Amino acid sequence: MSRKEALADAKAMVISMTLNEYKIMSGAGSGELLRLFNSKAGSGKRPLANHHHAMIEISLIKEGSGVYTVGGRSYDINPGDIFMFAGDEPHCITEIHSDMLIMNVHFEPRFIWAPGNGMFDAKYLRVFHERGNDFSNRIAYDTDAASEISGLLLSMEREFEAAEPEYELIVKIRLLTVLVLLARSCGIAEDELEAQDNPNLTAMNSVMEYINANLSSQLSLDDLARRANMSRSYFSTIFKRLNGVTPWEYIMLKRVENAITLLNRENASIIEVAGACGFNSTANFNRAFKKITGRTPTSYRRGDC
Repeated sequence: MSRKEALADAKAMVISMTLNEYKIMSGAGSGELLRLFNSKAGSGKRPLANHHHAMIEISLIKEGSGVYTVGGRSYDINPGDIFMFAGDEPHCITEIHSDMLIMNVHFEPRFIWAPGNGMFDAKYLRVFHERGNDFSNRIAYDTDAASEISGLLLSMEREFEAAEPEYELIVKIRLLTVLVLLARSCGIAEDELEAQDNPNLTAMNSVMEYINANLSSQLSLDDLARRANMSRSYFSTIFKRLNGVTPWEYIMLKRVENAITLLNRENASIIEVAGACGFNSTANFNRAFKKITGRTPTSYRRGDC
């Protein structure tokens, strides 16, 4: 086989298709709070191209088998497995043994902790933010926890499909139940799920709305802290406790996510995309994009492996 044919085969292997996509948007119009979608990909080996994103991810393997590579660990993939990834946690499916169909739920931590209902609290995100050495990103298909969580995730999908009154609240309640089950399956006892220090969540949520609405502008940690009426160090500490990433990690992740959208939909040049997403140079844009997606903006746009 020629090198050209080999590259064509490799490209075919990594092609995936997004199906049945649903979203819950921020009431302030600053972007997505939750995204549920299915992805489909054909069998074959895939190059290790770690990607990460600001949102937490919970996935249900509906069909297919393969291998997930997360950091230095590899997990076998089977139908019914549940996978979970914290924000900014690199992960990549490196082998697909049989055609795969995956339901993905991506959500911002503030979808859970934002003020408005005392039932929801950042404590339910501990399974993503505080991990022991024996933590596993996979809950195997043949466990009671996987069965319960699968049922809840499929119920969330049905709520989106039916779109009956208050379906978004039902989706949120289902997700909260999933988080409790994940905590139990990872050995976090209920008496350990104490409410975390309760900063001014309204102020923090307002700052995050501001960040998402102004990603193309120059943002400074000092200005963000002032908006939250907190010191710079306290703001950074609380931000990471609630979201699992630092303010700058969050900003970079969101800017790259915006860049991906523009690269997929627009004919703008790389330098125009960089400027539109808040990067002050193409060098900084290329560096951040490659760190987060495993590819350069140019290779991503070309569809290179």
